[in-house]
Amino acid sequence: MKPFLAGLFVLAIGIFLSALGWQAYANITQTLKTMIPTSGKVVDMNPRIINTNSGDKTFYYPIVEFQTAAGETIRFENEQGGNPPAYQIGDQVDVRYNPQRPQVAMVTSWEIWLPTALFGFAGGLLILIGGLIFVTTVASLLKQ
Repeated sequence: MKPFLAGLFVLAIGIFLSALGWQAYANITQTLKTMIPTSGKVVDMNPRIINTNSGDKTFYYPIVEFQTAAGETIRFENEQGGNPPAYQIGDQVDVRYNPQRPQVAMVTSWEIWLPTALFGFAGGLLILIGGLIFVTTVASLLKQ
C-alpha cells in the first residue's frame, strides 16, 4: 500500500508543478500580447554583487535604450542579469514594452521562458514517475 500512496503523492506533485508551468506560460504569453515589439541597444551594464552559495559574485544587468512608437527615448534595466553577462555594450536586442507605461519593458530572450520550461519539465517527469509507480502498484495488487 505504501508504494501506491507514494505514486499518488509523486503524481500530485507532478500535476502541481505542471500547473505552475502552465500558469507561467499563460502569464508570459498574455504579457507579450499586450506589449509592443521594437529593437533596443545595450548602453550600459549595472554590476550587482549577489551573495551565492559559493561566495559573492558580480552579476551584470544590461541597461537598454529604445524608442517608442511615439518617438520617446526610454532607458530601462533588464530584470535578467548574468555572470558572465549575456550582452555587451552596443549589442542590439529585441525589446517589448507596455504602450501605456513604456518604462515597463523587457528584453525578449529565451530566459523569459525558463520558469515555464523548468516547471513543465519537472512536472512532466514527476507525472511520468508517479504514474509508473501507481500503475505498477495497481497491476501487482490486481495479480494477488
